[in-house]
Amino acid sequence: MQKKTNQKESTKIILEYLEKFKETPSKAIARKIYNDFIGFFQTEEHVYSRVRYYRGQSGVHGRNKISNKQFLQPLKANFMKTELNLPESHTKSRGTFTFPTGCKRLGVFGDVHIPFHDNIALEAMFNKFEEENVDSILINGDLLDFYQLSFHEKDPRQVHFKQEIEAGKEFLAYIRARFPDIPIYYITGNHENRFERYLRIKAAELLDIDECRLDVILHVAEYRVEVIPFRSKVVFGDYTIEHGDKIPGAGGVVPARTLLMRLKSNSIVNHFHKSSESSQRVFGVGEPTMIKAYSLGCLCDLNPEYMEINEWNHGFAIMKKHNNLVTVSNYRIEGNIII
Repeated sequence: MQKKTNQKESTKIILEYLEKFKETPSKAIARKIYNDFIGFFQTEEHVYSRVRYYRGQSGVHGRNKISNKQFLQPLKANFMKTELNLPESHTKSRGTFTFPTGCKRLGVFGDVHIPFHDNIALEAMFNKFEEENVDSILINGDLLDFYQLSFHEKDPRQVHFKQEIEAGKEFLAYIRARFPDIPIYYITGNHENRFERYLRIKAAELLDIDECRLDVILHVAEYRVEVIPFRSKVVFGDYTIEHGDKIPGAGGVVPARTLLMRLKSNSIVNHFHKSSESSQRVFGVGEPTMIKAYSLGCLCDLNPEYMEINEWNHGFAIMKKHNNLVTVSNYRIEGNIII
């Protein structure tokens, strides 16, 4: 019975002090109560716990149980978990471009590296595009070389940036004249990205100016060429089309095999300047399926001074879609002969 009386008395004491010292920190109130009533309370920590309880500082659950709301104080943010938010994320999702359903025969090429392109190989490819009656064309990265914007060692006497841009516009005008009625798409590769990288380092103030965008400089709208943003995922039927700079280490003896192991799906890649293909059966639920990968040849100088000995070859691909299934013809070019 004495214990119950002490509980009532201790509660009365604590509430009186809370009323008297409304702005005093809870720890200081507990210390004063304990010192003013030596021997009445078991420990200072016990008093502190009860002060926090009546002030509603013991958490949301304990706060909701208090019937006497007179001495409640605002909770600190770390207790108000329902009011907390995760920090803003700066992650950017990679965009996906899917070819229109009306696109059935797609010509794919890349690594032209203007002005170090091979006109004989280009003419052979365009002739094949006409022969196969392609209804869309994809320029899969590295149309331009941007030699002078490279951070590698270079000859200042070589072609300059303005000359490359003019050659690029001349090429777009030519391909549009050659194929006046079909969609032409262009996704930039790592060599075109040298331009933005140069601006970031040398002239960051120009990055947000429309006139300094590559698509504006190349007048792509004039030639009715649709630009796909750098590093977008490109999808044609059941195939993914990539520029290989997005897949570090995907070269090697057979780039297509490395690509297949990385993407584990039907895929096509440029960037490695070498024609190759690989396939693999995939076992799972139902019947086994076959996945295939292709790397395409280039359309540039096969013996550049920075890598005269290599395994490059000229080449391109034509993809034909039947319903949503795609067949790929991965062509090599030797001289002006398509193999």
